[in-house]
Amino acid sequence: MILSSKWCAKCVAAITLLATTGLLAQQTQKSNEPQRSCDEAKSQAELNQCAGEQYHKADARLNSVYRKALDTMQKDLSDAQDHKSPDLIKYNQQAIDKLKAAERAWILYRDLHCEAARHQFEGGSMSPMVWGFCMAQTTLDRVDELKSAYQDGDRKLE
Repeated sequence: MILSSKWCAKCVAAITLLATTGLLAQQTQKSNEPQRSCDEAKSQAELNQCAGEQYHKADARLNSVYRKALDTMQKDLSDAQDHKSPDLIKYNQQAIDKLKAAERAWILYRDLHCEAARHQFEGGSMSPMVWGFCMAQTTLDRVDELKSAYQDGDRKLE
């Protein structure tokens, strides 16, 4: 039996994805929440469920980090307003607007990126798992991006 290169590529992608589930579980542990290990899954349905759970936990973590970044920026704006500093008010409002716009663009990117990854397995039982792990990993990457850009010294986001 001769295997098509498309089928082999999908198998390699699936094996790579499964191999990274342990890494994803380790990365999501940064939130100090107990994590269910997908290594314990005994069926595709359990892997699909675990991938979804990992995404929801990553999303909750992202929402917390984003909210803290935005709250910090809102505080800076409020301080500028208290000091009646037009330049600082304008600067801080623009910073808030840009963060919100970047987040909207990132959400669009994340959704398109993970739908494209899922599409490779459309109709297959592992399609939800591919989507869930993609959403989780992409979301965790965004947490790191936000922390890198907006966390400093006494401004901790986690």
